[in-house]
Amino acid sequence: MHNNSNPLRDLSPQDFLENVWQQQPLVVRQAFPGFESPVSADELAGLSCEPDVNSRIVIEKGGKHPWQVLYGPMDEAVFQSLPATHWSLLVNDAEKHLPELAWIMDRFRFIPEWCVDDLMISYAPEGGSVGPHLDQYDVFILQAQGHRRWQVHDREVAKDNQVVGTELRIQQDFEAAQEWLLAPGDLIYIPPGVSHYGVATDECLSFSIGFRAATHAEMLQDFVEYISRDLPAAATFRDPGLTVQQHSNEITTATIDTVRKVLKEYLRPDHPELPRWFGHFISDVKTDVVPETGPAVVDFSHLVATHRVLARHPASRYAFSRRGSRALLFIDGEDCDVSAGFAEALCAQREIDVQSLAGSISAEEQQLLLELFNSGKLSPSC
Repeated sequence: MHNNSNPLRDLSPQDFLENVWQQQPLVVRQAFPGFESPVSADELAGLSCEPDVNSRIVIEKGGKHPWQVLYGPMDEAVFQSLPATHWSLLVNDAEKHLPELAWIMDRFRFIPEWCVDDLMISYAPEGGSVGPHLDQYDVFILQAQGHRRWQVHDREVAKDNQVVGTELRIQQDFEAAQEWLLAPGDLIYIPPGVSHYGVATDECLSFSIGFRAATHAEMLQDFVEYISRDLPAAATFRDPGLTVQQHSNEITTATIDTVRKVLKEYLRPDHPELPRWFGHFISDVKTDVVPETGPAVVDFSHLVATHRVLARHPASRYAFSRRGSRALLFIDGEDCDVSAGFAEALCAQREIDVQSLAGSISAEEQQLLLELFNSGKLSPSC
């Protein structure tokens, strides 16, 4: 079991959220005191060769052209052909493939867990980088091995300030306002829209805890699709107030008013399906990682007898929305109606004491736990 100390050290989570979150960068020295990377560079390279792992290599110098990008799955020949310096290997969704790493992400649960995207691990020899750039999401980056120099600035970036000839959004002109050298155990937080540039000063590993940042366009498109999927065929555009027009092809103000009434009926902040849609939207895993499953268990009492403690698998996303004494429990884009106490117990920590829950939950909730275990969404605790 890993300790659950505050990775912000002397800064409280509430102070962080009020004064730092999405406002300014922050460096925390020894946020993870004595941290030693649980993954080696060779193990990360091996993971990048797996067919279902999302990985890429960025070669700044020594490739076919500056800032060349190679996409996985990798193979040994790729690594043998790399230059000695100035390249990086990046592997996304590391916690989903290596559930034993989920504890690192759990240290940041002062931010809602449903905001978390993934744990990305990067390896770089000296000079390795992905260039100066900015992202539209929040990220904590833990230095796991070696050292990396970070530079940031929050000035507006001109649209034409971009290196040409590469698919990466690298800034051509970058002038740092702040600079830090991170050692193992140090942590940097970078908010959305802040330009940053990290360069390995020696052989290093970095763990990035990234957060989701859905665009308004994505949210609107998904919401419209959700609320319209069960509309009856009889719900068609009608204009009973139609009058004879002087110009047959004119779209009149009266017609637009009728359209406006149709849209107002559905696109409104108090839409009754808004909480259910948002739960589906933010719990959708959006990856193809499928948890491994063992032999199926057909009886809940047998599950309790053989597995006292289960853990929510990092490849699954859990959230809930309270409805009085009941709750909508969302798991991987699906929902079910459960008691609020059951939803809280299932989502309170990654590990769940099934034996303690057994006597206080309904038969339907027992069956749900059984189904979650058999599908791999709950797994034996590491």
